[in-house]
Amino acid sequence: MEAQILSTDDVAPGRRRDWLCEVIGREYARVDVRCAPGRPIFNEMTMFTGEQIRLSVVRSKGVVIEKPARPAQPDSHDVYLAVVALGGDYMLEQDGRQATLRAGDMAIYDATRPHKISCPGPFSKLLVSLPRAMLRSRLPGVAQQSARRIAGHAGAGALAQTQIRAFAAQAQHLSADAFETVSQHCADLIALALAGDAAALAAPSRDATLRRVKRLIESRLSDPLLCVADIARRACLSPRYLTTLFAAEGVSPMRYVLARRLDLCRRDLAAPALANLPIGQIAFAWGFNDLTHFSRAFRQRFSCSAREMRRNAGSFGGNEKLL
Repeated sequence: MEAQILSTDDVAPGRRRDWLCEVIGREYARVDVRCAPGRPIFNEMTMFTGEQIRLSVVRSKGVVIEKPARPAQPDSHDVYLAVVALGGDYMLEQDGRQATLRAGDMAIYDATRPHKISCPGPFSKLLVSLPRAMLRSRLPGVAQQSARRIAGHAGAGALAQTQIRAFAAQAQHLSADAFETVSQHCADLIALALAGDAAALAAPSRDATLRRVKRLIESRLSDPLLCVADIARRACLSPRYLTTLFAAEGVSPMRYVLARRLDLCRRDLAAPALANLPIGQIAFAWGFNDLTHFSRAFRQRFSCSAREMRRNAGSFGGNEKLL
């Protein structure tokens, strides 16, 4: 993955505070930035941006960052931000809670809602930007977990912060596919750390995620517009990670969709109660919108035509038709 580096060192000293407000507002959340009077301003962000998750390494001198209750403009990113403290003092406030983090500790906050970050001296941190829907799908009660310190020395917190630190160290060496896969694992671990060890079974495994996606597909098979992007959006996954899930079974997401549609068409063709229903109507009911494609795909999968399948099932009345 290619890194994007943004630094106040590349900006004229007199513009650095305004520049920092602009960058944080564009990349994370619209905030006010206050720096210690008379002290030089320094902030550097190294960002790795995937299809859904952004990983950032931030180094900064003392600063106070505050999101007002009524921002002038809406945020462009509907995300939670997970913080891993690397060094320096870091205090996060949101929803009346306050988390003071030391190196290795973690916390999350809702980037779209009022919050305050206070760092009296130099500090460094990792930030993982997680789409709201993605984190909610893993932890429905995530809204109650903002600004809570997660100790990084043991348990799920140690697992999560260790994984995220390793991710940041190796991100530049990862392919886009590998970045997406690790991103999903990090989201799982962050949700697990927020929920606590007792909720280990709530963190979705790869197999559980695949089962969830298959259930979603099953409910949408009749939609002829169903596509990878639509499935991924509804499942709160990236299209790339969705493809990786199915690749483990030797099939693409849309090949799986096609196979399920054909199986259901075969089932209906053999059903006595549907013997007089035109074959084309059955195909259209299961998401096909091209009878030529349906006929070709059906023969390829079952080594016979749809008409032959119905005839062999003995369930037609001698007057079946394609339309």
